[in-house]
Amino acid sequence: MKKLLILTFILLSCKLFAQKEIKEYIRTDACEIKSMDINHQDNTDLKAIKSAIGDSKIVLLGEQDHGDAPTFLMKARLVKYLHEECGFDVIAFESNFYDLQGAFERDSLNFEDAHKGIFPIWTQCSECDPLFSYLENTLKSKDPLYISGFDMQLYFNENYRNEFRTFLKENNLKVSNAERFFKVFDVLVKDNKAYDLEEEELSFYFKELEQLYTSYPKNDFRKQELHSLIGHSKMRTASNIRETLNIRDKYMADNLLWLSNKRFKDEKIIVWAHNFHIARNTSKKVVSLGGEVHKVLGSQIYSLGFTSFSGSTGWTNQTDALHNYDIKEPHRSSIENDFKALGYKQAFLDFRSYSGKKKNFSMKGLRHRVEVRDWMNILDGVIYIEEMKPCTKKEGSLKTQ
Repeated sequence: MKKLLILTFILLSCKLFAQKEIKEYIRTDACEIKSMDINHQDNTDLKAIKSAIGDSKIVLLGEQDHGDAPTFLMKARLVKYLHEECGFDVIAFESNFYDLQGAFERDSLNFEDAHKGIFPIWTQCSECDPLFSYLENTLKSKDPLYISGFDMQLYFNENYRNEFRTFLKENNLKVSNAERFFKVFDVLVKDNKAYDLEEEELSFYFKELEQLYTSYPKNDFRKQELHSLIGHSKMRTASNIRETLNIRDKYMADNLLWLSNKRFKDEKIIVWAHNFHIARNTSKKVVSLGGEVHKVLGSQIYSLGFTSFSGSTGWTNQTDALHNYDIKEPHRSSIENDFKALGYKQAFLDFRSYSGKKKNFSMKGLRHRVEVRDWMNILDGVIYIEEMKPCTKKEGSLKTQ
């Protein structure tokens, strides 16, 4: 019992010491952000972010939940700054790869076509309007910010099944038994009843799908889409939620790496996604987009997460309590209190430049919930926003995604 008490005291002391160190680092190195307005004229307050990302090829911008309106405003300002001041010419959304990159391949300057492919959690949020207005205007200018995506979910494209059949026909790609193949294909892409499929049917389907991927001769967007379709199909037939999430992030990373290493080899990319996806090293059992991309590109990526003190969040297309809720204030030892105590409404903290020994501390770094983690090895930096607010929903937005 005595040994247990001593061990508990030591662990508690280490935790308190780590919190004290990070508190001092916030006091000395946090940089105030004066405004979240995309039209704010003085960008001096963002220079610390430019310095922190350095020569990174990909900057990943997170969010704690998909209904965080002030975060979207702040991210929009960052997108404009990264494009105009840091040389980023592509923005890739956590939205369907087939729709968004397909729109780019058809007409890289067609904003309306691209906008249709972005998930409604953002397009139906009024606070994202400044972002989309800016993107549309750049596509009409001499300095366009191109739009793409990297998610492999196909639920939201009503035309995909017919377009896939046309693609096979035009490229003389065949399966050994079309009826058997498309029975499974149609279920996985549209009908949402994968549990009704037999193991033998799935085995045949995946074998044929791999054969289509191998036999397609071009190394282009459609080749990568076949790879992405394999990922979607695996995700739909996963045995549990953890496997489902891991497959999704793995294939999202594959799509993003294809964009970075092949399609936009000479361009720098802004990623718009959730904190959870841009993070790395969260668990040995968790596969994340940020972790997979970091394995390949290392310090060429910069993952910028978001945290907040309190307020509320609300999705544009959901009305339940899971997606619309009040945000609890963090407990006293969490770093959000340190930002608030210094009077910041918004502030940036670069984790990379911290010269001390990296230790666990408390932060709401993945979602609107405090966790004690080794945050400096999970994210490269964080933006603090004092008050979170829900999205202002556009008329007709309350539909399932």
